[in-house]
Amino acid sequence: MSNKIYHWTSTFKTLGETDDGGVDIKGSASTNALDRAGDIIESDAWAKGGLENYKGNPIILFNHNYDKPIGRAKDLKVTDNGLEISAKISKGAGDNVTQLIKDGVLGAFSVGFKVKDADYMTETDGYKIKDAELFEVSVVSVPCNQGATFGLSKSFDSMDEYNEYKQTFYKANLKDSADAVEIEQPSTAKAKEMETNMSKENKSPESNPEFNLESYATEAAEKAVAQYAMKQAELKAAEQKAAEEAAQKASDEAEVQKASEEAKQEEQKTVIQAGLTGAEKLMSDVESRVKEDYSNLEGVVKSLEAQLAEKSEEIMNIRESKRHFSDRQGNNGDWKKSFEQDITDAKFAGLATGQGWNTPMAKSLMEKVNTHSGVAVSSADFEQVVSTNIERDIENELVLAPLFREIPMTSANMIIPILPDSGYAEFASGSAVSNDNLDMRSATYGDDAGVTMSERTLSTKKLISQSFLGNETEEDAILPILPLIRESMVRSHARSIENSILAGDDADGVFGTSGASFEGLLHLARNDSDFTQSSTAFATDTVSSLELLSMRKNMGKYGVNPADVVYIVSQRTYYELLEDTEFQDANLVGDMATKLSGEIGQVFGSRVLLCDEFATPAVSKFAAIAVNPRNYVLPRLRGVTVESDYEVINQRRVLVASQRIGFIDLIDGVTSKWGHMYKAS
Repeated sequence: MSNKIYHWTSTFKTLGETDDGGVDIKGSASTNALDRAGDIIESDAWAKGGLENYKGNPIILFNHNYDKPIGRAKDLKVTDNGLEISAKISKGAGDNVTQLIKDGVLGAFSVGFKVKDADYMTETDGYKIKDAELFEVSVVSVPCNQGATFGLSKSFDSMDEYNEYKQTFYKANLKDSADAVEIEQPSTAKAKEMETNMSKENKSPESNPEFNLESYATEAAEKAVAQYAMKQAELKAAEQKAAEEAAQKASDEAEVQKASEEAKQEEQKTVIQAGLTGAEKLMSDVESRVKEDYSNLEGVVKSLEAQLAEKSEEIMNIRESKRHFSDRQGNNGDWKKSFEQDITDAKFAGLATGQGWNTPMAKSLMEKVNTHSGVAVSSADFEQVVSTNIERDIENELVLAPLFREIPMTSANMIIPILPDSGYAEFASGSAVSNDNLDMRSATYGDDAGVTMSERTLSTKKLISQSFLGNETEEDAILPILPLIRESMVRSHARSIENSILAGDDADGVFGTSGASFEGLLHLARNDSDFTQSSTAFATDTVSSLELLSMRKNMGKYGVNPADVVYIVSQRTYYELLEDTEFQDANLVGDMATKLSGEIGQVFGSRVLLCDEFATPAVSKFAAIAVNPRNYVLPRLRGVTVESDYEVINQRRVLVASQRIGFIDLIDGVTSKWGHMYKAS
């Protein structure tokens, strides 16, 4: 039998879109009807084991391309009419296949299969396929045979090739193999007998109209060829069965070997895991202690220095195993993205040891980056990467700061002009207006006050975090905890920025009222008396959606547009809102609620953000504040700078991260904020 793969094309129908964006389709892979080329695939052809291999991995392809799987067959069913197939096409199928199917552009199946047994049909000059093996199923854009759904002859490149193939199946049939008539090659005795009989009738073979010698000889020759082909097919089938049994035996042996190897790997993995448990437990202990008190980094390292040095290699291996290197060659030569973590580690290693960019780690990294990028990079380039990455990590921790517009500054103080809201234009009876009517909003109508510009002075304050390391601390004890140092530094700055924006120079903040911080929202609300105290005793007070709406109402024109107002609430207030039917939490808001921005829901069209920097709930403490962010800006003088210095008298090294940032309202004293305070005692 030939190993050639044939294709049968048929249309399918779309059943509808699935929940995950895919699409279900269903159609006939083949039917038992006679096609236009004179071929038939019997329904039973698929019931002789020809579907089993395909069912093991029922992938749907696009255009018979094995590199483009687009879905999976869900069901293959042999019916009285043929073979039916239903499949699910994935949402992620390439070349917009899914959408093209939904639009009706693609609507044809094409199945690839091998003929295992068939009979030649004289009447149609075609084949009745009795046994077939399914290889693959494709969704096709251009069917292989537009005129007929199937045809063996269509699969050959030339008629000579097709005629040669026909000899393997050539068999004198009437309508099907069950009605086949066996015609033997005539013997010499039979030939003489026929000749005698014909002589008695005084007829020669040439003159007998009922006998065609050429047809008789051809039919006999075809029968002989068919018998020979059948014997060859039986021999080949026996050889194929033996080969399949040998392959199955080899496959079983391979499965046993694979299972044995997997068992050994699991055993080794268990041993490795047991060896790393101590290192992981140590790192967990260090991480929790550093987060509790970042400023006491020296004490944490000293108390665990011996253990950190002992397990340094194990901890470094754990870190490397969790790092992704697969994208290093995939960032189009962007060395800053490829090596950002390594650069940050090298920076902090240099700070901790006092060697700067001269540590072996930094030198090796510099050489590696230069080789990777193809251009010369310097320590100044590394410094920029570190500063940018730390700023990014700090921003990712912030909830309140992203609400406000940031203004870059070039000096410690900067004056910006403010144009107040205008008054009313005037109607004039004549051709001209004598008054200057572009007055301020506060001016009386008709006054000749004109526009008066105001100004606001922007300034920044320096925000510093610091920690100490003993000079005698070993490098092996420092390297494993470099990420913890950076993470604690980032978290320290993020918490300070959030607390200063919310409370700032206020009694409810952590920086006190001596001017250490800039004025935050709660401080501005308290100073301008822009807050409401609850009428219920603190112990039983509950902040509701209606109270938040009342805060927005008190903001006047700054609270008219709900999209311009943001509610910042404490943890206690958030849980109280969850019990309020008017509050739409994250489950209802959906994509508008994000972890990055801290948004947890909405109240009457205004966003609600949770901030954990409110003071502990108590009498005369704020529970929430509404703000219109458009009236506030965040001046920034420069980015984050990370430095180190050596204190000779204390014999230790100090690690310092600093930045200059501010916070101010553009128009002073207006109701662009309104707080809710618990009832005073």
